[in-house]
Amino acid sequence: MQVIKDNQSLGEAIAHLENVRRSEGILLKEHFQHTVHNLNPITMLKDKLGDTFSSPMFRHEIVQGALGVAGGLLTNKLVMALPFGGMLKKVLSSVVQTGLGKVALKKPSNIKKSGVSFLKNVLHKMKIEA
Repeated sequence: MQVIKDNQSLGEAIAHLENVRRSEGILLKEHFQHTVHNLNPITMLKDKLGDTFSSPMFRHEIVQGALGVAGGLLTNKLVMALPFGGMLKKVLSSVVQTGLGKVALKKPSNIKKSGVSFLKNVLHKMKIEA
């Protein structure tokens, strides 16, 4: 800070302080707007959901869940195609679907290996029969 000796230096000091006040006021307003934007619940939710959906672990869990559901539904369709009918078929179908879904969620790599070999065998047999 400079020493004020006369009216001219006083005017310069006042002008300098007013410029500092204006620039700090602008920075304060920008910081306030940024804070209000970041504390907005919608913005917070959007940021968290974006982080969640972009994480590789979430994608892995989605794939595992999809494999479990697909395996369960496929098994359900296969059991429902059995020749015997009635209540036993429905109960067996539900039990097998639930069981395979749980196994697929816990050990997807084993299901994937078994599924690939099963599909290869089925497709190979279909080519021979056709």
